[in-house]
Amino acid sequence: MSVANKAIPSLSGVYKAPLLIGSILITGGLSLLIWLGWSLLHPTSSEGAPYQYQKVAEGKIEDFSDLEDLKNYENLGISILKYELTAEKVQKTPLAEFYTGTRDKKDSPVLLLWKNNLREPIITITSGAKDLNDLAQAVIQHVPKTGMVLSWWDTSRRLNLLTDITTLFHTNNIAEPIIIPGPWTNQSKGIRKFENEFWQVSDSNKERKQLGDLVDAFLADETTGVSMLRSFTKNKDVYIVVHYSDIYKIGVMEPNRLGIGFKDFPNQGQTHALIPHVKEWVEKNGYTSYLVERLDKDVIRAYFLTDNSSKDTLIAKMLPFNSSNPARLQELRLLAQYGGYWVYSLPMDSNK
Repeated sequence: MSVANKAIPSLSGVYKAPLLIGSILITGGLSLLIWLGWSLLHPTSSEGAPYQYQKVAEGKIEDFSDLEDLKNYENLGISILKYELTAEKVQKTPLAEFYTGTRDKKDSPVLLLWKNNLREPIITITSGAKDLNDLAQAVIQHVPKTGMVLSWWDTSRRLNLLTDITTLFHTNNIAEPIIIPGPWTNQSKGIRKFENEFWQVSDSNKERKQLGDLVDAFLADETTGVSMLRSFTKNKDVYIVVHYSDIYKIGVMEPNRLGIGFKDFPNQGQTHALIPHVKEWVEKNGYTSYLVERLDKDVIRAYFLTDNSSKDTLIAKMLPFNSSNPARLQELRLLAQYGGYWVYSLPMDSNK
């Protein structure tokens, strides 16, 4: 189980959440427990990052089986680099693998896919390639050239790379939040420096403010939040995209304003057959609101909200928690779902 809560301040004043390890269910769990035990006996230095990114391959989309679902974009000439996150003091095999893409070598890299080899998130979370393809294809087919998509900064950059649609964040990486495992919290300064350099994070106060404003909108009530979303653009064709992982990332950034955690369950059959077990666990632990995501054929992830006020936030109402009904939002119109992505249209303010 992992709960996003207040831990240590980052250089930018945003709080990062340590991962509270309750139970590790499947592959990767043993390694993580060994890691936790090792870290207690071998304190690490607070200087530098305790891991590195090693480039292991480069090519085009068609050269990587993990990106097979993105074959629709092979003609865009996107250059792909594959990296491994290694920390030999933890284990010899990679803790994570990821793919970046660019159309021009001068551009900062766009994270297309991040694969955690541990069940606890490390550094970040992304959707799978299939969900990303389905979302991007829908954008290409249904969003007019004059339209605009509002979404989390990393989703924005992926859509901009694959579709050329106008997005709120399209030029620079922001690298927020960085999900730092508990054993590494005393090295957060070095980790942030390393991540900022690798992702070529700019010093743009404008984009950081925009991200902060987006977080404020998602954490407001529905009416206030939608009004804040409208303030981002005067465009008449505006679409909002949210992903299951977005609400967890917001919880990592703002643990005092949004209480959220998750627990992974072994997938032993149909997802709906596991729902009663998830519901029983949620209620037993004093929570009331949850949603279920199938990560892969082996794992079901249940995100749960830890307090009643979190249920009233716009982001919670836009996602299929058992306490929400996305189809009945008064201020937004639900258009489609693509895996963990939920897509809405943002009507113009009728008072203007």
